[in-house]
Amino acid sequence: MSDYLWDKSGGADPEIERLEHTLEVFAQVTPPPPLELRKQPPAGRAFGRSALLIAASLTLVVAGLVLALTMRRSAPGWQVTTASGSSTLPVGAWLDTQSGEATMAVANIGTVTVEPGARVRVLDSREGHHRMELVRGTMHATIWAPPNQFFVETPSTLAVDLGCAYTLTVDEDGGGLVTVLVGWVGFSSGERESFIPAGFAAVTRPRVGPGTPYSERTSGDYRQALALIDFSPGDPDVEQALSLVLDQSEERDEVTLWHLLTRAPEAGRDRVFDRLASFVPPPTGVTRDGVRAGDRRMLDAWWDALGLGTTSLWRAWSQQWKEELYRR
Repeated sequence: MSDYLWDKSGGADPEIERLEHTLEVFAQVTPPPPLELRKQPPAGRAFGRSALLIAASLTLVVAGLVLALTMRRSAPGWQVTTASGSSTLPVGAWLDTQSGEATMAVANIGTVTVEPGARVRVLDSREGHHRMELVRGTMHATIWAPPNQFFVETPSTLAVDLGCAYTLTVDEDGGGLVTVLVGWVGFSSGERESFIPAGFAAVTRPRVGPGTPYSERTSGDYRQALALIDFSPGDPDVEQALSLVLDQSEERDEVTLWHLLTRAPEAGRDRVFDRLASFVPPPTGVTRDGVRAGDRRMLDAWWDALGLGTTSLWRAWSQQWKEELYRR
């Protein structure tokens, strides 16, 4: 067998010669460039390049997380409607209603109407948690979401919506007043709490927190006496103020008396116990000594006996938003 195909030796086959002649127009004229074999990079350089790629990838991931968090913080605000038209109040931006009232849509859970002369801002707005701040003026809130989704911070307390409609006013000194029309509002500052049902109101003061709720049908003297008990405990007229409250309290004032079990001067708490017991006897297991000692289980059991709802719901809600505050 001829070796012509390999080294041109031996006789050429006519068919192969014809094929060579046909393909010779495609032959390379110049010699091919020399073949250079590149050395593999040292292991250290390869590792360095890999490290750079990993670092770049991590940078992109971190940048994405930062962007996501930034977008969350700068989530769309609330729509604001005034006499001049509609706009959006972004999270963190202030709204001063100098020339007229404004109505804000609290996401999809309710509305807030702010009277002229108020100063407010949106602190947070996300599913299940909507928070605003009122530092001055009057607002009217109507919330139809489940409880514990709408919060209003003031200089002296936190108003927790429990599914209701209410009016909240903050004066120039930071003191506040809430009047509840429907449902409930919880006032909280530290460990001091007030439960305010429809038809009741409560004041709040800086460095003290919420005062004792009272029925809107009570007299001006009754309210002044409560303010003395709540915010001037060292005043020599406190005992006289407590006597006025106890004398004028009626069955509708059970909410007030229940709060006074822990807020009245210690020397007068037995009198509060007896007055509340005349309207709603203490449940089984609730003792004078236990209430005097501030036993939370006994106090809650007596609240539940008022027929105004169970405190267990409030305890669960308050724990939830306290954890939320801690996370912030």
